[in-house]
Amino acid sequence: MKVIKFYADWCGPCKSYAPIFDKVVNELKVDYVKVNLDSDTDGLAAKYKIRSIPATIFINEDGTFIKEVGLLTEDKLNQLIK
Repeated sequence: MKVIKFYADWCGPCKSYAPIFDKVVNELKVDYVKVNLDSDTDGLAAKYKIRSIPATIFINEDGTFIKEVGLLTEDKLNQLIK
């Protein structure tokens, strides 16, 4: 599984979510990318239709994905990755 986290430096909820996200992906050794919406030159936010942040995309091996918007708890993030 691959994970993409969308955020912005000015976003308060994004700052609250950052340590939770970092802890979980590092503990589970997940392949992840962080995308700052203010410098998204690859157009990933448009590709995944990101309208609100924080947002997290979970991409399965077969290319299907799940989009979660808002703050995720550590338990919820663990559950989605596993």
